[in-house]
Amino acid sequence: MAKIHLKTVVLSGLISAAAIALPLQAAEICKGRQESNGGQEGPPDQPTGGVGTGGEYVSFAAPSFTRASESAEPSNSVSTDSCGAVVTESGGGLAQDTAMNLGSKFNALRVISRGIGSDKNSESSTLGGAAGAGDNALLDGSRFSVFSFADHVERERKATASSGGYEQKNNALTLGFDYRIDDSSFAGMSISRSDGDSDLDSQLGGSEVSLTMLGFHGVHYWPEHYVSVLVAYGAMDIDIARRNAGDSFDAATNSNYWYGDLTLGTEYQYGALRLSPTIRALLMTGEIDAYTERSASGAGTVRSINAQDIDSNLLSLAVQADYSLLQSWGVLLPSMRAEFIFDQGDAYKTNGQTLNDSDKTVIGSISDLSDEPDSSTLAVSLGLSGQFKRGFAAYAVYERLFLHDYLNKYTATLGVRYELP
Repeated sequence: MAKIHLKTVVLSGLISAAAIALPLQAAEICKGRQESNGGQEGPPDQPTGGVGTGGEYVSFAAPSFTRASESAEPSNSVSTDSCGAVVTESGGGLAQDTAMNLGSKFNALRVISRGIGSDKNSESSTLGGAAGAGDNALLDGSRFSVFSFADHVERERKATASSGGYEQKNNALTLGFDYRIDDSSFAGMSISRSDGDSDLDSQLGGSEVSLTMLGFHGVHYWPEHYVSVLVAYGAMDIDIARRNAGDSFDAATNSNYWYGDLTLGTEYQYGALRLSPTIRALLMTGEIDAYTERSASGAGTVRSINAQDIDSNLLSLAVQADYSLLQSWGVLLPSMRAEFIFDQGDAYKTNGQTLNDSDKTVIGSISDLSDEPDSSTLAVSLGLSGQFKRGFAAYAVYERLFLHDYLNKYTATLGVRYELP
């Protein structure tokens, strides 16, 4: 009864996800960057007095509102910028991508070693069972296995009424190991290194992010169900560049965050075909440290940004289908996966002040607010895995994000796993 009930819950969740996975519209009005003005929206009164050569008075109540230069010798140059906390969003997005990929790839690696086909009527039934089980012809029964996978992620953030656009590329490498406690339980750890570059639209600048993440994971299997847990700590180094018509600016800051991933899964076996529905709950919480820009001129209007939150709460409902093809060298498993992702996080926020770089006098305050995260999206992936003799496995996966209001994302992954003799 418990087994039937759990499968019913999983399938019901997937059907519900398909019914409500409709994209929300992006914000229509730029509400983000706004100077302190007695709580009123719109351009505030300009400050009195000069702020030094090259100083800028910054006020954004709409994306088209321009910076007006105010100095002892007024300049005719003006420049525009877009609303939205794009630096926070791009850094938080990279951290979230790295962490989410980590959890999903762990499960994919185990699917390879478990998914050979456990139907007793299947010709490949002798290859089934838990990874490392003694009766598995493709595994040697070792308790230790090592794995590695590399990810390449491209994200294109479209400009909206609330936020500027950017393009981001990210490469990540993960090394780790599993220890088989028994034929049903595994524990292990991993370390991931990720490097990403973001370029803002209209050549307004960008950021470079280096991320290191240490993770601890575990999984327990029942005959047709499993539960897996991942807890990770990450740290980021962020270099920021910003440009306008008259000056350029740079800054550096750090960030750290915690990430948790709980997955509940079950399996349906139909001969060589297997369906694997899963429910995942994901939580990320962290902070980007405060920082102050430097201007190339030494007298520009720079931003002093307060610490920024990068919290995120996600629920994921997915189903994966794979098919076992028995070969003379092992087993080939083509697969397809559809994952509905529900984001309950808040918009990224940036608060701070504008300062004259030469003497650090305060000009005004700024508040940036990006778009709300899209509440429901769909990720579809195609994969090909191979389980070879003597405990070696490899796989390749391509994934694309759909139904997102303002973000396109593509992910390519190559991974290997080896069970030690």
